[in-house]
Amino acid sequence: MSADRHYMRSAPAQTRRAFTLIELMLAVSLLGVMTAVSIATFRAVTTGWRVSREYVDRLERTDYAIDQLVSGLRCAFYPHSGEQSFDYGFMLTDKGDGDSPRDSDVIEWTKKGPAMVGGSATGDAVHRIQVMVLEEGDTTWGERIERTGLYARVKPMAKVIEPKNSRTARDGFSFANEELYRPVLVAKDVDGFNCRVQATEPSDMESGKKEDKDSYEDEFSASNTVPYKVQLTFYVMKEDPEYASRKQRVPILRTVRMPVHEQSLDGAAMPGGGDGKGGDGKKGGRK
Repeated sequence: MSADRHYMRSAPAQTRRAFTLIELMLAVSLLGVMTAVSIATFRAVTTGWRVSREYVDRLERTDYAIDQLVSGLRCAFYPHSGEQSFDYGFMLTDKGDGDSPRDSDVIEWTKKGPAMVGGSATGDAVHRIQVMVLEEGDTTWGERIERTGLYARVKPMAKVIEPKNSRTARDGFSFANEELYRPVLVAKDVDGFNCRVQATEPSDMESGKKEDKDSYEDEFSASNTVPYKVQLTFYVMKEDPEYASRKQRVPILRTVRMPVHEQSLDGAAMPGGGDGKGGDGKKGGRK
């Protein structure tokens, strides 16, 4: 009788120490939620790291290409001929603020040196450079543009003999001949470009005051001179790690002091190479 009583008292205690089915299901559900949250967090972190790394790589490539462009501007060439010439002037075609490839400016100047063209025969000679942003699918230049980016066209100053019925003979050797000078990709991650110029040295600079940002202009369409400074703004796309369709445009700014500005104002001859008058009297002439 005492043994039966002991069994009846012990059985309920053993039953209370076990897990119920509801408790097991709740534990499995919580484990699943925690696993799902951990996987989502891991994916977000890895995606953000990947996008950030790709963005840094794009910035480094773009920064290198822009440095080449800046070097090309600093290598601007203007001859000591004693006169001004539109063949060596700086040209700016203002198309907008660089909000898109179609709203991006086009610049053109004459230079000498390997910057942007490499150590080729063209780099050793005087040549003309034209820089612009082209959109994917553009067929203006004879061949379809495969990728949106910053492009350059190079035109040697030396002319060659062409048949009278050729395209070169009809359109000449200017950049208007789109078939003769095809654009070459410089930076594939640039989708906007805006250029502003400071035509002459501001008077405030002479007195040591801070440079006035409003002294930059959007127009310098055709000239037989080279501006005092050139302000370049390039736009690079940055993806949002959380939303692939959401992109941000990051500006990259460069300001270049043109070393041949004073030389271009009157085309001054080399010391001892003329009467010292220099130029045609049209300082800073523009059309």
